Amino acid sequence: MSRLDYFLYLNELSYKGNIGFHELVLFYKKANDNEIEEMEEIIKSENWDKFKKLVKKVLGMELV
Repeated sequence: MSRLDYFLYLNELSYKGNIGFHELVLFYKKANDNEIEEMEEIIKSENWDKFKKLVKKVLGMELV
């Protein structure tokens, strides 16, 4: 495995507790004000299932 392959593998590595930082940045760029307020409440309550559902609704991406 080349260094680039290894880096790409680690960059995309999924692990328990991975909330999708990159997707969160994209979410804030695309979401409307109501969706952003909803997301902030979800994060405060640490409800990661709702987090994933809202990301999927807004971005069409499913987090694992």
